Amino acid sequence: MSVKSYTYISFPGTAKEAFEYYHSIFGGDLQVLTYGQFPEQDAAQFPFEINPDAVANATLDSDVVSIAGGDAMEADAPGLDGTPYSLLLICDDEAEARGYWDKFTSTGGEVVLPLEVAPWGELYGHVRDRFGVSWAVNGSVNPS
Repeated sequence: MSVKSYTYISFPGTAKEAFEYYHSIFGGDLQVLTYGQFPEQDAAQFPFEINPDAVANATLDSDVVSIAGGDAMEADAPGLDGTPYSLLLICDDEAEARGYWDKFTSTGGEVVLPLEVAPWGELYGHVRDRFGVSWAVNGSVNPS
């Protein structure tokens, strides 16, 4: 038996754009299934009204992250910027950590906690990406 864990994120109508964005940052294999891609007889069985352009499920598998998600089913779904979680990237070195940090901040990410050397001696910071998802970045500081 094989088990794999994904973080699943329900986006308020921005899943396709968000997953394409994460794919541009992390690479890997991106799969996106919209409700419109279901056969009509299957789509008719959903217990809610579907938007054919909405993402039913998306997965991104890369060497760095495995995430899944889709568009929330509720039309008035809340945004993601007030949730008490973050996805943690643990980088082997400072350059790698700064590289991901720069990708997030240069594409509309909001710095929540600056990327600086933390009391435990590693580079650490929080950024909220343009979709409202919080990312913590931790990187080993290169010895001088």
